[in-house]
Amino acid sequence: MSGSDAGIAWLTGQTSARAELLDMLDDPAWLVDANDRQVLHANQAAADWFGVDRGQMAGRRADSLLTTLEDAAFWADVQNGVVVALNSETELTRPDGRIVWAHRRIMPIGTPLPGRQMPGGFLVTLRDRSQEYRAERQRDSLLAELRATLESTADGILVTDLQGRIQAFNRRFAALWSLPESALAERDDEAIHRWMSAQTVAPASYQARLAEIEAHALLSAVDTVHLLDGARLERHIQPQWSRGRPIGRVYSFRELNPQRRGAPRLQRGGVRDESSHWPERNGFVAQIDDAVGLARRDGTPMALLCIEFDRDSLFALEGEGQVRAMGDVVEGLRALVPVQHQLARLGGARFGVLLRQCGEASAEALARRIVDQGRTAHGLLATTGLMVSVGIAAYPQAGLSAEDLLDHAEKAMERARHAGSSAWRVHAFDATDDGQRLARLHRTLREGGAGQSLRLRYLPRIDAVSGRVQCIEALLRWHDGEHGLLPPAQFLPLAARAGLAGALDDWALEHALHQAARWRAAGFVWRVSLNLSSWQCLQPGLARRVEAALQVADWPAELLELDLHEAALQADPELTRAQLRALRELGVHLVLDDYGSGDACLNLLRRFPLDAVKLDRDLVHGLARGATPEAGLAVALAGAARACSLAVYAEGVETETHRQSLLALGISGWQGFLFSRPLDAASVPARLAHEKKSSGGLARVKP
Repeated sequence: MSGSDAGIAWLTGQTSARAELLDMLDDPAWLVDANDRQVLHANQAAADWFGVDRGQMAGRRADSLLTTLEDAAFWADVQNGVVVALNSETELTRPDGRIVWAHRRIMPIGTPLPGRQMPGGFLVTLRDRSQEYRAERQRDSLLAELRATLESTADGILVTDLQGRIQAFNRRFAALWSLPESALAERDDEAIHRWMSAQTVAPASYQARLAEIEAHALLSAVDTVHLLDGARLERHIQPQWSRGRPIGRVYSFRELNPQRRGAPRLQRGGVRDESSHWPERNGFVAQIDDAVGLARRDGTPMALLCIEFDRDSLFALEGEGQVRAMGDVVEGLRALVPVQHQLARLGGARFGVLLRQCGEASAEALARRIVDQGRTAHGLLATTGLMVSVGIAAYPQAGLSAEDLLDHAEKAMERARHAGSSAWRVHAFDATDDGQRLARLHRTLREGGAGQSLRLRYLPRIDAVSGRVQCIEALLRWHDGEHGLLPPAQFLPLAARAGLAGALDDWALEHALHQAARWRAAGFVWRVSLNLSSWQCLQPGLARRVEAALQVADWPAELLELDLHEAALQADPELTRAQLRALRELGVHLVLDDYGSGDACLNLLRRFPLDAVKLDRDLVHGLARGATPEAGLAVALAGAARACSLAVYAEGVETETHRQSLLALGISGWQGFLFSRPLDAASVPARLAHEKKSSGGLARVKP
């Protein structure tokens, strides 16, 4: 019998049945008098739970049985005349010391006392969910492994049931189909299918083929899907089986013409979008090529506009609302763009305009008009209610080919989108967009020159109390032939875009561990620290690869520390938590780097298996200045980390004032230029041996 049945019996006045009803419950349960908050009656299961004789339960105070903060607050409210119900799950420690996960429910029952709103009493029930919780964790672990497998493939994967309801998909699928971020969060099946159909060159044909697929549960097939952005996707369809019967379908999508953004895909073309009858991306690139050739021969100007309407807002519209909004967009652009200029549909809510024999000034005027028409209450684009972003690229300022011009127009459009409201931007080169250097670094990475060009520099971290070296952090550097030694910010983003972030992480781990082993042979043993990229955290088998590197270098896992950034924890929390848990089981120490630099809630400290946090350098410097927002934030964040039993380190310590303010904060260790700048491998033993002789702060350890 459930606790609610017992409550019903009380409410109907069956006083004699109260004890009998409680005794019939399998889970621990007891009745509490509302007046003095003492136990009136408890069943045998409750006595067994607390490890006492059943007769000892009566008369005990309710707030002495379950001592969580939530229970204490509940009974305090009851004492103050506040009547509510409590229904939640909590972690409890039983009298025998066992920790269990239990569902606890407290419900008011009975006739209110005379002259008061207080009920006659409360029914408390407990249900041990530890076994279910372990099963859920095991299921979550299996799902994390499945997700890791899905993410490890270069193909886009979509899994549906037999009715087409979406069960799972990976990030590659979302990227191929240009799904907005809201689609990843909400998982609205109907909206996702509608969006996919709208991305195809021929939506009617796509829908007809999809209906044919769904009509045959055992269909295995391969076909090709053409998207508006110029991609050609090879679609593989296979039934999904379980226990000898089909339960769904697995679609895998492979891009047949993967080229960089803005380039013509494969065919050049006459294909047109069904809804607008404008050329799609391939046809638009061909038209730009023709215009570039004419401009090169005649010296006439030309320019491009790349226009995108807010995909997230468009995706959120339901059914016909989305169709009407897209129709309004098409008609609005048709009315705004002069007929001598060419419009194109580049995919989803993205459009292009080719302005022949017009320069940058004419393109700016048109972009301004489009943005103004979206903002004006009675403008031609106002009915859509969508934010619009416009990017401009002119020949020859932004490039000499169709590919470069379209790519640069799209980059300018991305900058406009970050303005937060309808806006337009003109493409402009800046110091960080050094095309020649990026191309050279990209070529070097791709051609296997990393081993000759990569360097590791080492930065010690000092124990705040003893002054000894806690750890040596290995920092990756790139030695460029023309620009010398480059910091990570100037080459890691390129490596990430080229798909080489994991290779760089593996290289740094392997070489840092082997260097640590060489120091050990010379008599110095320190923990080694490295940064772990967000990309690496999403790859399956991370712990196995780290374990293999440790075995090859003969280096103990307890002397390896991996630094993670907030973005790595947030990219895929469930998968990352499983990966980090496996690393912790090896013995690897895990540190949240740049702590306090992002927006993450403190819940991250509890959700992930971390050992320490490292305060961001801006907080360190703000703390030294005293009464600043950074100082207060540093104190609060350090306190929160310690409350979660995490050590607190600091980076960017450059002055004695910095160090003294951190000592007052109670940190465990610090690193920065005050002690040393990053050192090459040969300089580390000499530098640290000197510190030993001068201050006694280092111990020489036998291997």
